[in-house]
Amino acid sequence: PCVTQAEARWFDFWTGEWKAYQTGTQTQAGISKIEKIAGECAILENWTDDAHSFNGKSINFYNKKTGKWEQHWVGSAGGYQKFENGEYRDGAMRFTFLRYNPDGTESIGKFTFFNQGADQVRQLSESSNDQGKTWTVDYDFTYFRIKDKM
Repeated sequence: PCVTQAEARWFDFWTGEWKAYQTGTQTQAGISKIEKIAGECAILENWTDDAHSFNGKSINFYNKKTGKWEQHWVGSAGGYQKFENGEYRDGAMRFTFLRYNPDGTESIGKFTFFNQGADQVRQLSESSNDQGKTWTVDYDFTYFRIKDKM
């Protein structure tokens, strides 16, 4: 059923093997392998930072009950983050999130994957500590598809 459901294909543009750079620079941030799993009903992310000191995985899927995409991220530093309300519009997969800061306060966030063609994706995470009045960039990566395997 997932293969034929249009909404379940919204995030297919992110699948592949990528080198990620800090947007606008030649500084590599890491590598990522994004693959379809579970009968193409989910997408698994395998991230390793450039220093090989941090890695993580996310599982991404279309939730038929909510009609939205979700991402559940777990990193090697022990962190977990849930991104929700994902939908593809205006050429990008857009999620929202709620984060609890070390001081006990909450931040809201926007997590966006811009589809920039067959071989490029921009991933932008932004957060706000004042309910969206002002936004801070958490990170901004541009992914370039790895075309040749060495």
